[in-house]
Amino acid sequence: MEEIMDNPLDVSFEKASKFLERSTELFKQEQLLQFYGLYKQATVGPCNIPKPAIFSMAARAKWYAWDKVKDLDANAAKEDYVRLMDQLAPNWCETSSNEAAWVSVSRPKRLSESSPDETNKSLIDRIKEDDLDGVRSMIKHGESSTTVNVLDHEGLAAIHWAADRGNVDILASLLTIDGIDINLRGSDGQTALHYASSCGNIECLKLLLKHGADRSIRDEEGDTCSDVAYNQAFPPLHVSQDFLVRSLSGVRRIGCDP
Repeated sequence: MEEIMDNPLDVSFEKASKFLERSTELFKQEQLLQFYGLYKQATVGPCNIPKPAIFSMAARAKWYAWDKVKDLDANAAKEDYVRLMDQLAPNWCETSSNEAAWVSVSRPKRLSESSPDETNKSLIDRIKEDDLDGVRSMIKHGESSTTVNVLDHEGLAAIHWAADRGNVDILASLLTIDGIDINLRGSDGQTALHYASSCGNIECLKLLLKHGADRSIRDEEGDTCSDVAYNQAFPPLHVSQDFLVRSLSGVRRIGCDP
């Protein structure tokens, strides 16, 4: 027991991953993809497998989720995994096992506790928390115009985070900001369309295309948003409905697949 207690982050990470194995139905597909990428980064390291073929849609989505966090070290990936679980399922620790009491004492702080103070939160902080009211307030008071196109330490800007998380209401609010670059490329060369596409956030895709986003832009790997898609969002894929159903049949398990 003492050895376990000496590694609270490892304990929390293991508990969170086991909770996810039993509770995948609680999460959206894009959230499971986030968990998958962080899990692989924490346990294996940077993505070390070839990008799956375009028609291997579920596998390709998982590959992008893993590759996206390649700059995180193992501990950072574990911390992000636990924090994401804290945000999406605040009571996970109490319900995960009868050991929850001592685990909750030793594990890292919840995202709500470790995040910046309310007055110090950035636009991206609020997007990560799905804080629509907070985002709208910053826009209303002109607090977002100078930072909306700035990349964070992960190489992403506000529009990328909104598309990645699938929050169409926040994305719609961002698109009202004067000067926002709808085709802004992140450090990996991907646009908001790439992120919405690889996560299967179709409503975000529709909104971005409605506002004139350029679907022909290629990322550093030479892929367009259509290339990274794993669903029917883009007609050029020419994939049958039956094939799509088979390809996506395992998506509910991607958050905990070792």
